[in-house]
Amino acid sequence: MITDLTTVEDKLGALHPDGEAGAAFTLDGLARSVPVLSGSSSCEDLDRVFGRSHDTGCAVVTHPDVEGLVGLVERGRFEALMSGPYGYGRSLYGRRGLADVAQWDALTLPSGTTVVEAASRAITRAPEHVQDHVLVHGAGGFRAVPMPVLLSALARALAGQALRDPLTGLANRHAFFGRVEESCRRSATQPGHQTAVVYFDLDGFKLVNDDLGHDRGDALLREVAAALTEAARPADLVARLGGDEFAVCLDIDAALARRDGAPDTDIARSIAARMHEAVATISRTDGVAQRVRVSAGIAVSVGGCVDPGELVRAADLAMYTGKRDGGDQVTGPVLVTTAVDADPLVGTSVGEAVARGEFQLLYQPIVRLADGRLGSVEALVRWQHPRLGLLTPDTFLASAARAGQLSELDDWVLRAATREFAAWQRAGGPEAADVALNVNVSTDRLLTPGLGAVLVEATRAAGLDPALVRVEVPESLLVDQLHAATEPLEELRAAGYKVTFDDVGAGGTSLRHLREVRADGLKIDRSYVQGILTDDRDRALVQLLVDFAEGAGLVVTAEGVETDEHREALRAIGCRYAQGWLFSRPSALSELRTRFPS
Repeated sequence: MITDLTTVEDKLGALHPDGEAGAAFTLDGLARSVPVLSGSSSCEDLDRVFGRSHDTGCAVVTHPDVEGLVGLVERGRFEALMSGPYGYGRSLYGRRGLADVAQWDALTLPSGTTVVEAASRAITRAPEHVQDHVLVHGAGGFRAVPMPVLLSALARALAGQALRDPLTGLANRHAFFGRVEESCRRSATQPGHQTAVVYFDLDGFKLVNDDLGHDRGDALLREVAAALTEAARPADLVARLGGDEFAVCLDIDAALARRDGAPDTDIARSIAARMHEAVATISRTDGVAQRVRVSAGIAVSVGGCVDPGELVRAADLAMYTGKRDGGDQVTGPVLVTTAVDADPLVGTSVGEAVARGEFQLLYQPIVRLADGRLGSVEALVRWQHPRLGLLTPDTFLASAARAGQLSELDDWVLRAATREFAAWQRAGGPEAADVALNVNVSTDRLLTPGLGAVLVEATRAAGLDPALVRVEVPESLLVDQLHAATEPLEELRAAGYKVTFDDVGAGGTSLRHLREVRADGLKIDRSYVQGILTDDRDRALVQLLVDFAEGAGLVVTAEGVETDEHREALRAIGCRYAQGWLFSRPSALSELRTRFPS
């Protein structure tokens, strides 16, 4: 039996060098030849066959009277029979026909049966009908698969499914980040090794779904996956991270420095360009040919133990920079290092960056699910750093907090957002009058005196109604500093501003916390919204929060909405507002007017 398992597992590896044994993998790749004897043959005949082949675990027996019916004789049971009590088994059974000892209820399946289906059929049989082999029938006759081999293949199939994107067959987000982490460890310990990430995002993909339908959109994503895989090297890992976002992890063994002392990024740049060109050869419509436009960003590790999340974020930012500049281009490589100069505030301060005009605001819409209209926009800060490129908040807020400059940054955001939003609202006319502005305030700023005064000054200077300003405070505030937060939040509400709890569910908030601190709205964390289609617990939690908000008179918004299926599920739950890439990525206010006419 051990030989059977080893032989077939070797065969599995040869058929699937990447280790995948997916649901489409069939019994044909697992089955091995076994003896086939007539039911009229004697047990003595089979005894001689087993004696000549120690690796044979069973035999197939054809019924002597019923055409097409086959049975199974398993070696272990047969040898026990032939040994018999006191060693007289052969004399008792030697001349008996195989039809008398065969198991005629053997599970017999076509060779094209999938591993998952075959295992399901085998393990759900009644205990008295369970055998150690599954018979396989195909063009070449009858063969057999040992149960340990089938169950091992099943485990590999299920593991493969857990790490695969079901639409494209590429690695999924979990598998991708695992590979990046492994590669970053090699870069930290092996001189000359680099980890590179190439981040891809299709330009205008939402229009494909809108104009041609989701079936064509899905087909296009599969074509992009095939093109990226074809252009990649055998060792590169191509993944779909979600929606129309793809990423590739590259292990590069190259000299870290060229003759001029700069890091060698030519390999990463060359592979990214080849992949970009491969995607650009795809036509996105069935009618007039129109090539697919895709933006790509590259990030490369440069020495030391680079954080894999930072590397992926750097590639994402590079991609977004190219998309903002017109798209359909490869941007980067961005160099990611663990050196001290990776801290964005080294050698400068928030105030100096503000004075140089390096901070900017983008806005993401919050949409009314009932009619798709714009209900609010959330101001999101970005830092166009002179050394590190365009940075998102998760790359610099921690540094600002450590430097004690987070309140200064928050004040700038409040003033800039109210000024820009008020100008946008006036330009939009009466139809934009009911759109609100969401601004984020850190725990540091909320608990520092003077927030209300800054907001009042900012809204008065902008000519903005305070009732249209929703101050988003982090959910973690409710857990860690519940009592300290109560007074400043009440002051904001008394001045006419709305208060919204952000990322509810991410930090362990209980309904008691939400009850004890008065607010006007809450936003459900994206991690739960993402799971409403596949996880009953996530769906139940989202339903609970929606029902609580409805009963408490709170405006509830679901974050991280990326698909039409998420949107429809949220509407069915009763959620009124949603925010996410399905509607728009963060962008300039002027772009939102064209996407969301009032």
